[in-house]
Amino acid sequence: MVLRKKGTLMIFVLAVMLVLSACSKSGSDNASSSNSSGSAVSESASTDGSGEKIQFSYMLAGKYINWLKDLKWYPEALKRMNAEIELVNGGDDDSAYYKGLDTKLMAGDMSDAMIVTLSQAEVYGSQGLFLNLKDLIEKNAPNIKKFIESDPQYKQLITASDGNIYGLPQQYPIITNVPFYRADFFAKAGITSNPKTIQEFTDVLRKLKAAYPAADFFPFTGRDGYIKFTEAFLAKDNIDSNGKVNGIYNVGKSYDLKSAGFKELVQWYNTLYTEKLIDPEWILGTQTEESWQTKMLTGKGAVSYDFFTRPSWFMNNGGPQNDPKYDIKVMDALNDSQGNPSKVPMAEQRYREDRVFVISANSEKKAAQILKFMDYLWSDEGRTLMDYGVEGQSFKKNGDKNEFIVNFAEEGNKPLGTPVWNFLQDRLTFPVPSNDAAYYDWMDPLTKSFAADFFGKYAAVAPQIKYSTDQLKERSELLANVQPYIDANLVKFITGKRPMSEWDAFVQESDTQGYGKIVEIDQAAYDAGNK
Repeated sequence: MVLRKKGTLMIFVLAVMLVLSACSKSGSDNASSSNSSGSAVSESASTDGSGEKIQFSYMLAGKYINWLKDLKWYPEALKRMNAEIELVNGGDDDSAYYKGLDTKLMAGDMSDAMIVTLSQAEVYGSQGLFLNLKDLIEKNAPNIKKFIESDPQYKQLITASDGNIYGLPQQYPIITNVPFYRADFFAKAGITSNPKTIQEFTDVLRKLKAAYPAADFFPFTGRDGYIKFTEAFLAKDNIDSNGKVNGIYNVGKSYDLKSAGFKELVQWYNTLYTEKLIDPEWILGTQTEESWQTKMLTGKGAVSYDFFTRPSWFMNNGGPQNDPKYDIKVMDALNDSQGNPSKVPMAEQRYREDRVFVISANSEKKAAQILKFMDYLWSDEGRTLMDYGVEGQSFKKNGDKNEFIVNFAEEGNKPLGTPVWNFLQDRLTFPVPSNDAAYYDWMDPLTKSFAADFFGKYAAVAPQIKYSTDQLKERSELLANVQPYIDANLVKFITGKRPMSEWDAFVQESDTQGYGKIVEIDQAAYDAGNK
């Protein structure tokens, strides 16, 4: 739907952005950026006689600019393509960037290329602010075209309701959260094998509590949302084989409130809480990232479920220094309630709808050259450069395989402002396809030891739903009312302040608050995209 009134448009899109910017981000792109100003930074390469110089400006959040400027493959890409790119800081971090983005767009304050959300790309693109890239890709970008044609889900996602293509999202690596534990605590508690089921996991927590009876020790602890193992209870939000949306859809990262499995999960959490097997501060929402880290580092917790690089973080940030026996290991995903290996939701959408590359309609004369540069990054040579660097400098050939000759620990720990070989594909530079195998291979030894196997066995790449502007507006308004209500009552059930006998009444109350309406919106949006 194209909105006629600019004021209404800004309100609608701003509502979308508030939802996106409020989402918790995991991963290596959570690191802090330097205190860069809003000024533009130009990175250029000397003309090498290979053809017309490519020149354009590119706006994204300042923290990504800081990282991009340090990457050694970036000036090499500029040199190879005879390019000069002015990097424009649109806000120091994601929150600041998106908060001011609508105002910039409405005022026409745009770089030649920039990062926007998918909804902004389509709304503003249909109004003529961004170029339709469809024909430009056909004429100027064979590698991008090849990828689009090879990936039906990506093609469907980027194709607007008018049939045009206004933006190119980043393909995010296939990564998930992982369950991990203090192996030294397991050994002391006499736990000789890792749990495979929820019941076995519960018994492990009980053995840990018995071995470490201190009042301030809670075996299971964490940060952010405490609802874990929905996959083991068959309680994830999902789209089933018949195309039915179950739960408020969040690519499997949330839950299906009306499923039998979710009620069982809440009852299980009540058991953990009652038996002091789970950190009460985590349940009550008073746990901070710092307090969680301290507990895992000092023996006040033994099991957690978090981003896949966190086990290595604990090993490299004080664990062994606090206790020479300190040892973190990753366990397999638990089997589900039907005895099958669980499918764990990805940490983020496979295609990041908040990281979409667009070209300003004011830059039509530069569009072919901009896409020429992007197409190089999508080529085999460009992907090798972004994912491995330069042969002989950062990697070597071993038969038909590339092997890194630089060290993740050395390169990754260099201070901001230092040129580095770093290949963290979950960070934003230019939205391109991911090379998951290369990404896993770049990790530290502990992470590398499990990543490919764990994600290959358990990661679930869920379908994505594309919403109209009206649907997004209504959905965000309903969520703002529904989610706090559900969150508050789940805590009551888990802590025993509300009896499980009132569960059915609670589900009905949630529908009255708007839960069912959100699921209806999700279903309608999914159906519209899968006719």
